[in-house]
Amino acid sequence: MTSPTRYFLSRACSHAPRAIAAAAFLAVLPLAARAAAPTRKTAPIVLSAPKSFAAAVKLVEGATGVKGGQIDSETAPIPFSEGRAFAVDTRTAERLLAGSHATFRKAGMYLFRYERSFGLAGEKDLVGLLATADPLTVIRRIGTAGPKRGVKTEQIVAWLRALESEEAFELYEIGPDYLSGRFERAPKDPEAIARRAAEIAPDLVAGHSNPIAGLTDLIGKHRTLYLIWD
Repeated sequence: MTSPTRYFLSRACSHAPRAIAAAAFLAVLPLAARAAAPTRKTAPIVLSAPKSFAAAVKLVEGATGVKGGQIDSETAPIPFSEGRAFAVDTRTAERLLAGSHATFRKAGMYLFRYERSFGLAGEKDLVGLLATADPLTVIRRIGTAGPKRGVKTEQIVAWLRALESEEAFELYEIGPDYLSGRFERAPKDPEAIARRAAEIAPDLVAGHSNPIAGLTDLIGKHRTLYLIWD
């Protein structure tokens, strides 16, 4: 019998715009929620704290072997002096964020993933670097929204602010149509959060016979925060 979490995740992925190959259970779990024994190829990429944005760019370029490019944004173009994008394979993206997201944020830089390749041949994940430590600023710069549902960027920002006042979390992925992160501890009332998430991001639960159960399981047991708009 399919567990509520696995069913929910597979269905959530089926509603994502780029979910062609996203049915795998772990595909939507944030990297910080995984607990596999590290190997040479999976160990976190731990970078030193950058002293400037330019230094941060060099550190990421050196670690990935990829030259930083333009970040795609749904709003105004992001100048090179404030943001860079790195096209890397999924494993490298996860290793980089697992080992350096927190360090970079403390140094005033936000390292995050904003596009997933879902294992498609020839495609890459996109990791972004912005000269800010504020995830809400990143959301605004990327332009995260759900236009088909009439969900605007500022509505998402307000929703996250309200949630953070109750439960601390960290966002590791901020894309134009999705967010993914992890709660610092198991939320006190995961069902209430699940219902609120379904309201702000109805595409997350579209087509489910019992969507709140799966979403509650995801939030409560896996401490995962995930929102998506089609």
